Amino acid sequence: MMKVISVMTGFFWATILCGLVMAEPFAPLVDIPDDLSSSNISFLEAATTQKSVIPSQEEVGIPAYPKARILFTQMDNRIEQAGVLADLPNRIFMGAPDTVEQVVDFYKDHLEKWEFREIDGVPTFYKNGEFDPEEDLDTPRIIISPETANRSLMPSSQTTIDIYYVPVN
Repeated sequence: MMKVISVMTGFFWATILCGLVMAEPFAPLVDIPDDLSSSNISFLEAATTQKSVIPSQEEVGIPAYPKARILFTQMDNRIEQAGVLADLPNRIFMGAPDTVEQVVDFYKDHLEKWEFREIDGVPTFYKNGEFDPEEDLDTPRIIISPETANRSLMPSSQTTIDIYYVPVN
């Protein structure tokens, strides 16, 4: 009986530790076909996608749109301002098969402490009060736009979701 309890306790702790180590990814990458030719734009898109670092849901701190797929990410972005390197928010660029309105409604329901407004006709969610897209590169934001590119990696994409976030520690 003691061995059974010991084994069960060990299994319990192993499950807990694996859960902590194996954080859930923010969202899945778009599917990449195996038969891409290295001479077309699809190959370049696929190469960019494959190099993308996928953060965890906990690190991003906001929900991913359920049907969205990651097209690419940019981590550790920096810009030089007045001779000094400044950190910029990380970026996740996603495609979704649903309309802009459906994606906006999802984020309105799931981002309680974020502001929302259309900036130059583009639905934008942002944190921290006022946001000037011309001047402010630091504010976490989500920009939702109709798909304008013919994406060979995600032909079903109707909407792009551009997420700029500061990792949650």
